[in-house]
Amino acid sequence: MTVFAAFDHDEIIDYLKKQVKDGKVFTDEDTLKKHSFSPNVTSEQSGLASAFIEAHSTEDVKGVLKAARKFHIPVITQDQFTSTVVGADGITNSFIISTAKMNKIKEISKADSVAVVEPGVINGDLDKEARKQGMFYAPDPGSRPMSGIGGNAATNAGGMSTVKYGATRDNVLGLKVVLADGRELKLGGRTLKQTFSYDLTHLFVGSEGTLGIITEITVKLMPIPLGTPLMGIAFFEDMGTLAKAVADIRISGVYPTMLEALDAKTIAAIDKLDGTNYSANGGSMLIFQTGCQHKSSRRFVK
Repeated sequence: MTVFAAFDHDEIIDYLKKQVKDGKVFTDEDTLKKHSFSPNVTSEQSGLASAFIEAHSTEDVKGVLKAARKFHIPVITQDQFTSTVVGADGITNSFIISTAKMNKIKEISKADSVAVVEPGVINGDLDKEARKQGMFYAPDPGSRPMSGIGGNAATNAGGMSTVKYGATRDNVLGLKVVLADGRELKLGGRTLKQTFSYDLTHLFVGSEGTLGIITEITVKLMPIPLGTPLMGIAFFEDMGTLAKAVADIRISGVYPTMLEALDAKTIAAIDKLDGTNYSANGGSMLIFQTGCQHKSSRRFVK
């Protein structure tokens, strides 16, 4: 069957470039391949995008969506494209829009215990800046040194501290998002108590770009606890024994700030990669961190 397109490729790209005022539009094959295919996927590549857009402003995002709506082009949103969850690969003849260059920390307010950031701000960078003011940003995915807050919000990223502080969703207070038709919405706010109307803020967190594109995020900050955290590892016979120990810890009154369980296969993989010998200690391993270790409790720590 012959399919006749209403617009040719050059016409679409020319219109797109006119809508992107601050950022850049790339159509060369090397750039499209780099951003269309996750580096963590080794299967046959498919889904080469038509254009990669490096957005520098909210107006760029609106412009891309305007072009996509006019020509009925699918849009894939990327942030830092760490691909640790492999959820932002291209679709054939799509637009890929990256918010990685929208990376300003707009505000850190110790008084309100919040930070306002653009989506491209690196998780670890926000935490470092907050710590300069005696605060910290709790969500700590394994990709913390390289993943953006926007990608974290889009995927509801977690981490070892989720056991105490929750995942990204539990630390997002407000969002600015651009919908497919170009409208900008401001959701939530900067207060912990938001009890009115529908909770649209957290509907967008974890939606992976299917509802709109995040352009600004207001997140909770926590004060750095006094004292020194106690961190260590413990080994158990199997995952069942480890799970029982975790339950005992959580009801003991010593509530952990960080927990990560590793099974036998994971431990073996670490041994193979790093040359360690953790597998000799048991069939499961628990990485833990409790609150602050005070002088009165140090005698119990070996």
